[in-house]
Amino acid sequence: MKLQELAPPQQSKQTARVFESYFNQSIDFDRLSRTQAKTMLDRIRGLIQEHRRQPEFHHSEQNPAYLKLIVMEQGLTERMREAALLSEASEVQQAQVVLAAQDMVDKMQKMLEEVSAMQFKDLPALVDSIKNEVGQQQANQFNADATAALSGLMQNLQGSKQQLDAALGVVTGQDAGMPADMGMAADADLGAAADLDAAAADVSADLDAGAADLEADDEEAAADKLDLGRSRR
Repeated sequence: MKLQELAPPQQSKQTARVFESYFNQSIDFDRLSRTQAKTMLDRIRGLIQEHRRQPEFHHSEQNPAYLKLIVMEQGLTERMREAALLSEASEVQQAQVVLAAQDMVDKMQKMLEEVSAMQFKDLPALVDSIKNEVGQQQANQFNADATAALSGLMQNLQGSKQQLDAALGVVTGQDAGMPADMGMAADADLGAAADLDAAAADVSADLDAGAADLEADDEEAAADKLDLGRSRR
């Protein structure tokens, strides 16, 4: 089974299209990592709660900046859910891959043990039989040739086993190096996070400006009422 078959439909992409359609601004939610999405979601929800505590909140349904926050919250929430499901599916497949690689290493270890048994257990017994049945000279020659062959095989197997161990370390993440494509993916995630961060900053500024305008309007309305009262007197 392929990872794509386990992946859920990416609702965050649909939310991104809605966001771009209504607000003419592009945000790739699906490029965010789970950690980045959570960080931005906490920030967006903080801005929403801050705005809801303001007296002008009853005008929010007409405030594009507030509506942006609601759509971004939805997109980030969907991205968190998608990332969690993808992570679970990925962990299952990674476990299968690691087990397959470990099985290869185990088979190599078994080969080493078999060759070692041939050299230090089977060969001495066979040399004794050759000495008794064929002759001492032939037994000595066979022992020398067989020992050289088995020793060379052991050295080759040991070198191959070390290489397989190193390869297994790459698969299990114990290798210190990071593949170049992983670094490119990280850069892409940072770019998506920067776009969303900029959008949140714009929304926050818009909300602050809107609050200031409403406050100015309220002050002007209060002044008008005061002037009207004075004129009536």
